[in-house]
Amino acid sequence: MARNRKQRSLGEMISSICFYAVGLYFLLEGSLARDEGEPAHIFLGLWLAGIVCVMGGARFMIAEIVEKLRARR
Repeated sequence: MARNRKQRSLGEMISSICFYAVGLYFLLEGSLARDEGEPAHIFLGLWLAGIVCVMGGARFMIAEIVEKLRARR
């Protein structure tokens, strides 16, 4: 079972910020590609990558939610 700790290391905080920044970049680039008339697979792929990166930044919050849901069962 994973350790339940509230404090994050500096490396974890930096990687979370990077995930959020890259995710935002991909979401904005996807919107720009859509506005420029690129094929759907281009902007949908960028949006998907952006969403996954944002979820990567929120990985600790997601883990806590999953843990709480498992505890309810």
